Amino acid sequence: MPALPYNLADDLTELEARALEYLMHSSRPGFCPSREEISRAIGLGGRGYHIVRLLNGLVEKGYVRLEPGRSRAITVLRRPDGRRFSFDTVWVPLVGQIVAGKPLPSVGQADNPFADEAIELTRGMVGGQDDLFALRVAGDSMIDALVNDGDLVIVRAMSEVANGDMAVVRVIGEEGQEENTLKHFFRHDDIVRLQPANPNMGPFFCHASRVHVYGKVVLVIRQLG
Repeated sequence: MPALPYNLADDLTELEARALEYLMHSSRPGFCPSREEISRAIGLGGRGYHIVRLLNGLVEKGYVRLEPGRSRAITVLRRPDGRRFSFDTVWVPLVGQIVAGKPLPSVGQADNPFADEAIELTRGMVGGQDDLFALRVAGDSMIDALVNDGDLVIVRAMSEVANGDMAVVRVIGEEGQEENTLKHFFRHDDIVRLQPANPNMGPFFCHASRVHVYGKVVLVIRQLG
């Protein structure tokens, strides 16, 4: 099975986490999958006491609530990372900082001061989209796009964006160094132009083979004060 996309709470087993993950993605208000469907989805087979024991364990740990006598009445209370769960909200992981200025060297996850932090947003704010991550902006190259130093950008992970989109990209330098930046993206044949939104800064040009797109900005959260 593929790894889950976040760190598990300390009191969960990976199998319990996969059951929660399946419930979160297959349930909707007024409906949840049966115990047999959950069991098959996480690799426990069909009927059996294994799924009953697993669900009872999740109840004891405060991750789900069961309604006695109703096989399809399972309410998810908390996500596998321990944060509260709601159909109306989405938790977006804050994965680090992005430079809105001259591209600077990439920062590894081990150096990420925001590791394990997340932003809770309503699904309406992000159009119900998944595959999101958040970055804190450093620099002022995107100020005319109303993105200032200290703001948060919510990014939808994707490997291709349209010309003019505000994108998070990695640029591979001529000596192999990796640099990340936030810019408006334009591709002209084999040349990519990374355009700041600041009249005092010029664009960056590089070959398309040296640019990797991480995602498109879908929301900006302003830092006040």
